[in-house]
Amino acid sequence: MQFMIIRRADAASEADGVPSPDLIADMEAYFQRLADAGALVMIQGFDPSARAVRLRLGPGGDSATRGPFDAGELAAGFLVVEAASKQAAVDWARQWPVRDAAATGELKLEVRETGCPGGCAQVAPPADGEGRRYFILLRADAASERDEVPARARLEALDAFNAAEAAAGTLLAGDGLMSSARGARVRIGGGRITVVDGPFAEAKELIAGFWMIRAASMDEAVAWARRVPYPTGPEVVVEIRAAHGADADDGAEPGLSAGDAREESSLRAEQLDAALRAELAARPAWDRP
Repeated sequence: MQFMIIRRADAASEADGVPSPDLIADMEAYFQRLADAGALVMIQGFDPSARAVRLRLGPGGDSATRGPFDAGELAAGFLVVEAASKQAAVDWARQWPVRDAAATGELKLEVRETGCPGGCAQVAPPADGEGRRYFILLRADAASERDEVPARARLEALDAFNAAEAAAGTLLAGDGLMSSARGARVRIGGGRITVVDGPFAEAKELIAGFWMIRAASMDEAVAWARRVPYPTGPEVVVEIRAAHGADADDGAEPGLSAGDAREESSLRAEQLDAALRAELAARPAWDRP
């Protein structure tokens, strides 16, 4: 079984700062333990929501809103692990480096079982290529929180779309998440670790699935998100997030040279991303053993 461990956003992750060398070392050691245990599937961190877009699609039309957004509704990044049970995944979450909570005093993680109600077809991973990486995060709704199975025609349309986009080299990975009733929340801080089992009431804060794509810009990623035949609805809310460093050329801090901007982006990416590129190429999240 695979589980997503979502690192919830906070003031520190939204501040766009560079992680301390000690935190980077702690995170790399944690990822290495996962890899050594054969549990590591995928790691990804997001740029702050100031460089994100929230897209609402529905019968009455659609609208796009640029961030920043309320940190309490956001994910700062995630990892996907292979685990025999939810408890085993929670145990991995409990080992998350305590130092990551130092800036705010508390760290919040969410453990969610991956998969799509009704099933999702696997898609062969594309060949390597150029382009920045963006994530389309599908927000949960009442139906997804009931693990409601979408109509077969909608699932088939999504499978066909995903297959075509993967063949074109645009879609790099993707998966659904089962309802929060199958999940848990882990809080680390103040010398304590607490675990609360789902379900959770705040559907607007929950993720029901994701796509990772290759795109030249945020605008191109938003345009791609508008074309997805989402299996949920009639109203769909998605959040388009840049992977760490994805907008280094057009979203750098004023006053930084191009070289400095690349270096700053690289340091931020190292916290949640650098340890896994080879692993991701070999085992995308939807490529289950």
